[in-house]
Amino acid sequence: MTNNDNELEFIKEQLNAILESSYDGIYITDGEGRFLNINNRLLEMTGYKKEDVIGTHAQDLAKTGIINKSIVEMVIEKKERITINQTLKGKTIKEIMVTATPILDEKGKIKYIVANVRDMTDLIYLENECKKIQSLSEQYYLELMKERGYSGKVIAESEEMRKIMQLAYRVAQVDSNVLLEGESGTGKEVIARFIHEMSPRNKAPFISINCAGIPESLLDAELFGYEEGAFTGARKRGKMGLIELADGGTLFLDELNSLPIGLQGKLLRVIETFEIRRLGSEKSKKINFRLIASTNKNLKELVDKGLFRKDLYFRVNTVPIILPPLRERKKDIIPLATHYLQYFNKKYNSRKDLSINTFKYLEAYNWPGNVRELKNVIERLVVMTENDVITEKDLPNELINSLNNDKFQIILRDIVPLKELIDEAETKLIKLAMEHCHSTREAAKALKISQTSIVRKYKKIREKLGS
Repeated sequence: MTNNDNELEFIKEQLNAILESSYDGIYITDGEGRFLNINNRLLEMTGYKKEDVIGTHAQDLAKTGIINKSIVEMVIEKKERITINQTLKGKTIKEIMVTATPILDEKGKIKYIVANVRDMTDLIYLENECKKIQSLSEQYYLELMKERGYSGKVIAESEEMRKIMQLAYRVAQVDSNVLLEGESGTGKEVIARFIHEMSPRNKAPFISINCAGIPESLLDAELFGYEEGAFTGARKRGKMGLIELADGGTLFLDELNSLPIGLQGKLLRVIETFEIRRLGSEKSKKINFRLIASTNKNLKELVDKGLFRKDLYFRVNTVPIILPPLRERKKDIIPLATHYLQYFNKKYNSRKDLSINTFKYLEAYNWPGNVRELKNVIERLVVMTENDVITEKDLPNELINSLNNDKFQIILRDIVPLKELIDEAETKLIKLAMEHCHSTREAAKALKISQTSIVRKYKKIREKLGS
């Protein structure tokens, strides 16, 4: 044998040793998806013999039902690394995670596809056991929800939302007025309904009124009701107003900041006296309701500008609850996305999955429209995406463009010394690199600095933070 032959044999031995020593299953296909090699670990997982697999097409295995989808076809189509979850039907049914990577030739054509197959069964079992333990600790809380008749769905994984839910539950037990503050789409009505359904009034009506959604010319009659003949076009026998419909229950005034200044005094009188007088009537009627209001503007600033009555502001602001925007409670993004994915899969009878990278993009996005925008994006993806696996390529252009524009954005609220700004940017960048990389070596490579530098700088940051 020549030296070249010996070297080639040595390389083959090394490759075979790597394949067979791997805990994960590994297979290699050609550019068209035909199996060239497969390690024993994957054969154990599938129950197949090597000679039955080599030379066959990945699509044929998918047709036999061994796997529920062919990742090889997806890689051939997209020419990029793809990771998906699959169900593997061998001796036993296993849940696996497959990462397939294309190897391109000089012309950019796929020469090989290398796939790594990880058995997730044990991890899923442990995850399910953890969920069982967690469910035991939440059992009493869930029983209380059921006993109180609460039927809604509140996602509260972040510490910020957990504190808000605890406060909302406490305030539900009393009749104090509540003012929910937050940007549009943060879920103010969800919290309002939660407070109502956790309260002693939960068997009575929950009347939601969007102050911005009713034309100003009709708002007076809709809120307070009217008697027969009160104005041209009035119904015979009159009409009960929305506030009166809340008698015994909860009145939710959404976007209270949009209520015309002329009606604010009339509303204030109802809140103070719990009496209402319909348009065209000379008699007042006693009513009993619990008031929850919401605003997407700073009411205090509107008071200072003369656009909102100060006395009404103090009356409704007994217990303020401020809902943070979604960008400030990142831990809720993935649970919310998963919740809406399940909801729309059921609604549209589909089985779409989100790739790991898609989750990362969703988590990184700023969400100016908050939870409402996230819900709309997930619905659009479920409806519009052709493949079962939704990748980052399927995300709306405005979302991708926003991420690209925000990549190096630094928000300045005041003039600061240049060195202070540079130090702050460096600190944030190093912390971000350490969060995403597995070691200082990888972080240094990502930042294109020496490992010694990042170790020294990160140590200084930790000392400054006292950790």
